[in-house]
Amino acid sequence: MISPVFVLDSTEKWRPQPAETAESLATIDGQPVKLSKLPANGRMDFPPDMTDPQDTPIVGYHRAIEAADLWWQQFWLWYLYNPWEVAGVGKHEGDWEFVQLGCLDQEGNKPILATASQHRVGEKREFWRCELRGERPVIYVARASHANFFTPGQRGVDEADGKGETLSGIDWREFGGWAEWPGMWGNSTGHGRSPSSPGAQTERWKTPHLFHSSAH
Repeated sequence: MISPVFVLDSTEKWRPQPAETAESLATIDGQPVKLSKLPANGRMDFPPDMTDPQDTPIVGYHRAIEAADLWWQQFWLWYLYNPWEVAGVGKHEGDWEFVQLGCLDQEGNKPILATASQHRVGEKREFWRCELRGERPVIYVARASHANFFTPGQRGVDEADGKGETLSGIDWREFGGWAEWPGMWGNSTGHGRSPSSPGAQTERWKTPHLFHSSAH
């Protein structure tokens, strides 16, 4: 399986985390989070003085789904906090971002398309246009927002200088049942609200080909 290489910004303070970090940090209605026994709904609430754990492994979550005659290999990353903001709007607890490769084979060795999540939209391109390290596409992660880009540099309000940590050995794990939990991964509301579970992000999860089509 061909997987992306992610390159962080040089000033990034938040790294991808195992979903289980929510169990050691967050509560739901005052009770500790248990991913194996989540309530019917609710919001995870993280402490306001939270810092990024530095002793955890770099973990991501992988799944493959067939749609529109392609196998879409999805690579999701979980960040505890998104400190990005514009005019005081945008900060939020929790951040799920992903990159997907549209492949001709179920094993994920023959990609022809790529899509990268950026805030509530995405960017797309043909796989042959991606920067590669070996056979692997390179993704540049924007500082604080964790939006994903195919090239480094300034993109509007996002900055991905490509000079930070290179994440090439991510431990790609299978999703647990928590992937489709209908609650929110954070207690932030409004324009900078916390994200839904990956499985509750309907188009991205169920119809990856339509997410690709709608990307710019």
